[in-house]
Amino acid sequence: MRKLVGYFAVLAVVLSSCNQEEVISPSGTYVEGQIEGVEGGELILLQSLMDNAVKTVDTIIPDPDGVFKIGPDVPRIGFYRIFVHNNSFVNVILQPNDTLEFEADITDLEGTYYISGSEETQKFKELNDMLNAYMASMDSINNQIQISQSKQYLQEVADLMTIRDQNQMNTGNRIRAFVNENSTYLASLSAVQKLDPEGDFELFVKVKDDLEPKIGGTDLHNNLSSRIAQWRKAQIGAKMLDITLKNPLGESITLYEQFGEYTLVDFWASWCRPCRAENPNIVEAYKKYRDKGFKVVGISLDKEPREWKAAIENDRLQWTHMSDLKFWNSAAVQQYNIGSIPASFLVDKDGNIVAKNLRGPGLDLKLMQLFGEI
Repeated sequence: MRKLVGYFAVLAVVLSSCNQEEVISPSGTYVEGQIEGVEGGELILLQSLMDNAVKTVDTIIPDPDGVFKIGPDVPRIGFYRIFVHNNSFVNVILQPNDTLEFEADITDLEGTYYISGSEETQKFKELNDMLNAYMASMDSINNQIQISQSKQYLQEVADLMTIRDQNQMNTGNRIRAFVNENSTYLASLSAVQKLDPEGDFELFVKVKDDLEPKIGGTDLHNNLSSRIAQWRKAQIGAKMLDITLKNPLGESITLYEQFGEYTLVDFWASWCRPCRAENPNIVEAYKKYRDKGFKVVGISLDKEPREWKAAIENDRLQWTHMSDLKFWNSAAVQQYNIGSIPASFLVDKDGNIVAKNLRGPGLDLKLMQLFGEI
């Protein structure tokens, strides 16, 4: 009788297993694990993260203990996220033939998740942990600054601001180190986006080149390549592109026709306070070096001609001015990749960029070097 009982027990397990739908992934990609705290009714999605869209590719339906397994179709490596209806999510990287093991508590998905089985996602988690720690520390410092400001503890405020700046600089260095050490991992693409191409252009190029065997031909790689090509046009040593705009009299003029021995191409606007504050420095440099062949061309992002002309007169900007009066929709913004103003390019007589964004004494020092005064 015991043998029969044992037989029926085994048979029940076999039949139960046969009734469960087997998870099969077309790409051999699996995500499995446990989400604790699932009470039922939570909508948990696996979503693909594209440049301009988020697409749901699978739905995670855990059992009463939060255990789940899905087999999404992941034709090529990319960024994904595990998303819960309460707007909490965890970003991951998936690729064909990966088995990602995931554990977390639904009450704090990002703060409790554990990943294994995917080296790409583990690198991504390493980056995200670093960035989350940075944001937490900055929030703490900023809160302390607000408290100290409310109490008029000025020295304490100054000290905290120094700590904040140092924290920002240190984190920037850690991100650069991460990119250099992990440039063949997709996480490096996310990391490099936290840097400024103005100062870290070569790191963007490194990521593009090192990731090409893995993501070449995808939108991720194509978009990065396009941006690098645009940024390259404005790098020191590149030849500045010509442009035709109108002067304050409404006459069409071209940039190349304005070049002297050295020319400062200055992007500014009447409404830009930092630009107006910098104008006196440019005026002094112009007076000092114009007889040696130094010229200035102001390209304005204004939209009101009256305000543009008034600023030129009030600030005594006695050099060539150009604009299409289209504000941030100006053709110059796109052509020269202008993200903020003031922005400037110092070019030689052939239009080759020799320096960028010189401010105050920096412009005078560079002109002294170029004109052989030091």
